[in-house]
Amino acid sequence: MPEIRWELLTPILIMTGTALLALVVDLVVRSKKTVAGVACLGTLAMSASSYLLLSGLVEPQNVFGEMMLVSRYSLFFNMIFGASTLLVILISIRTMERAHQHQGEYYMLILLATVGMMLMASANELIMVFLGLELMSLCLYVLAGFFPRDLASNEAGMKYLLLGAFASGLFLYGIALIYGNVGSTNITEIAPQLPRIGESPFFLVGVVLLIVGFGFKVALVPFHQWAPDVYEGAPTPVAAFISAGPKAAGFAAFFRIFADALNGISGEWLMLVAILAALTMTVGNVIALVQSNIKRMLAYSSIAHAGYVLVALTAANGDGVSSAMFYLFVYCIMNIGAFGTVILAETKDSETVQIRSYAGIGFRRPLLGLLMTLFMLSLAGFPPTAGFIAKLNVFKSALQAHPQLAWLIVLAVLNAVVSAYYYLRLVVFMYMREPSEPLRFLPYNSWSLVAVLLSMIGVLLIGILPSFLMEQTSVQLFM
Repeated sequence: MPEIRWELLTPILIMTGTALLALVVDLVVRSKKTVAGVACLGTLAMSASSYLLLSGLVEPQNVFGEMMLVSRYSLFFNMIFGASTLLVILISIRTMERAHQHQGEYYMLILLATVGMMLMASANELIMVFLGLELMSLCLYVLAGFFPRDLASNEAGMKYLLLGAFASGLFLYGIALIYGNVGSTNITEIAPQLPRIGESPFFLVGVVLLIVGFGFKVALVPFHQWAPDVYEGAPTPVAAFISAGPKAAGFAAFFRIFADALNGISGEWLMLVAILAALTMTVGNVIALVQSNIKRMLAYSSIAHAGYVLVALTAANGDGVSSAMFYLFVYCIMNIGAFGTVILAETKDSETVQIRSYAGIGFRRPLLGLLMTLFMLSLAGFPPTAGFIAKLNVFKSALQAHPQLAWLIVLAVLNAVVSAYYYLRLVVFMYMREPSEPLRFLPYNSWSLVAVLLSMIGVLLIGILPSFLMEQTSVQLFM
């Protein structure tokens, strides 16, 4: 039996234990907020342990006989997952209180999905990537359809399950083809075998199937069809969760395999990834222009942002990986902040999801209008928000690595300009349109407000002082 260094597994053990504890607490404690409190404390403990390991780790450490690789790369992604999970738990409290059902199961599923994300980020085996992917996905399928009496939620869960199962099958088939050529599913053993494999058609088909599997999980065009319907039908906190942590986890494994193990044949997949990035950015932004539902707009916005992150993969070097890590951290906090603001705009009748319903809200609810404006500006990439720095880093890393892809950077900048239209359209409605009918807003929920304010502080602080986060993301590939 290989020696197990349990201290390196502390973040995963804390998160797993917290998920089980949340379910037990739900059975024995009457106050349902206690369950959310346990989930928050466990998530904070996981993030703190990841940061402590990140600060003291000198070189990557293999765990479980090279099944997992604990590195600065995986530990930083743990912090992304921790921030996303904490914010989502906070914005979920009101929604779950109004639902009056299954709170222990809800928080347990969120925490177990986070465990799956952590396994994906630290995986050193394709099989481990698949196990983490499936643990995360199964939890998300249930969360998307969590409200059994809500037909839209049921539809979202069913669509997500059917398409997700199909994508998982393709992903597993891709692993099988790669194993058949390499003779191993260990990620670090793939690169030395590339000269021997050459341009084996079966190996290349396996690589393409991996792209298809990851493309579904991170909503790349043309594998994005599930995203708008799932985001619209799922409970808003769940939509926020799906848009943030799982997307970061998908990219963590995507970059780990392609920018590291398959870097030696980057010429074979580089142009395919560049075309996918171009399609994803363009389709996401163009369709978002005509959306009248804010959750669908944010869904297509999420698709477009996946295209921006994919631009960093075309660099296929340390700078590209670092810029993607920075971008994903920023994207998670600003996107959850936007969804949290939608929750703060709830009325006594329903959620405020139609863009026209935000008319005049900037004067009737000044704080709400200010918060939403800030997140829209950051998503669009206006300085001095974090979104501007994140986009700048991604575009610069890709252009420096491959000047021949200048066309992709120009297209990305043009897409950022197009996206400003639909982000600012919401701001125009909030401040320059008269409301058609009075809305009876609910009082601000304190926990949701805390989450949104934390997101706001993060967006501004990183935008003005990005150096600290940049230092944490400065990794030499996956060390």
